[in-house]
Amino acid sequence: MDIKDLNELRSEFEVMQKQAMQDACVDGSCVEDEDYEDYPDYLRAIYAEIIPPAKSGIYFSRWDLKRMAAELDESFAIDVRERMFKNFMQWIATPEDMLAVVDQFKSHIDMKCDLYKEYSEKYPAMQELFEPKIQKAEKAKKYLDKVYVEFFT
Repeated sequence: MDIKDLNELRSEFEVMQKQAMQDACVDGSCVEDEDYEDYPDYLRAIYAEIIPPAKSGIYFSRWDLKRMAAELDESFAIDVRERMFKNFMQWIATPEDMLAVVDQFKSHIDMKCDLYKEYSEKYPAMQELFEPKIQKAEKAKKYLDKVYVEFFT
């Protein structure tokens, strides 16, 4: 069998696989579980606005999430950041729990911003790099407060 035959066979297989997937999904049974997870909207909102460094100015590593949870006497295994975030947030049952989580995020943000400020003072040329991150971090803290007020008060 040569390359042309293999490519042709691969194409036929892909077409058959697509058709089988479409046939199996006619009743809607193959909709991804992610769309129907039992997580409130505020978790998706926080994850989308706080966790990406491009939006919050702060990188939350897996170890950061683990340390923040440990401060609240929670524990979970090191895993993919998104899964760790969900594990960290799943124990929230009361407004007090959510406030504790918001305080942990804000405390962590403050800690990172203090480092940014220290670096900016030691290395003035870096200030233009760190200042936008600090501004984003301040907006992220306000966003956390907004989410808390909207969903828990």
